[in-house]
Amino acid sequence: MFSFSLAEGFIALFIGMGPIKVLLVYMAKTAGMDKDTRRAMARRIVIVAGSVGVGMFALGALLQQILHFSIGALNIIGGLILLLLALNMVMGGGKPKAGSGESEAVDPMSLAISPLAIPLTLNPVGIVTLVVASSEVTDLPSSIAVVVLIAIVMFIDLGVLLFSDRVAPYLSEATIELLEVVLGILLGALAIQLMVNGLADLGIISAAGHA
Repeated sequence: MFSFSLAEGFIALFIGMGPIKVLLVYMAKTAGMDKDTRRAMARRIVIVAGSVGVGMFALGALLQQILHFSIGALNIIGGLILLLLALNMVMGGGKPKAGSGESEAVDPMSLAISPLAIPLTLNPVGIVTLVVASSEVTDLPSSIAVVVLIAIVMFIDLGVLLFSDRVAPYLSEATIELLEVVLGILLGALAIQLMVNGLADLGIISAAGHA
């Protein structure tokens, strides 16, 4: 069995794979797209994030052994990637969105895979959580429980993304851009914390309150 409860596991996966971080970016990227395209993107996001998540859980411990990386190193690189994404969100909040000029040439399904599915829906927190779970889970019932938790979070994601169609008309493009910048700042703080945790795990620094 894994060392954390199902409730703790759900919370960790909801933070690492939930809709909060991807919702505003999804709304911004799909502004001006038709309903069918937005729904197809939502389904692609959930399928890709869920599939990669299950893959990370199934193979995480094996990959860690083969490639000889630590959870601390994974925290650092995950935090760095998330920081770059956050900076792009903050600095690029005023750029044209999908449906106008430069963004029209972008394939919506490509956007659904990156950055919407990875690393926004399945973000570095989720990847670290799943690799840790992969190392800790040793029996079939626990493995099934983790996969079921992933599926539950993915269904929540799909529902929220599809429901965003009803919310979008009440939010102006400027409001979405502003909220995206604010989210980028918060993601940047999370990215820094991930890197601090990684440095602490490796014994490079001593982080007060590090868990």
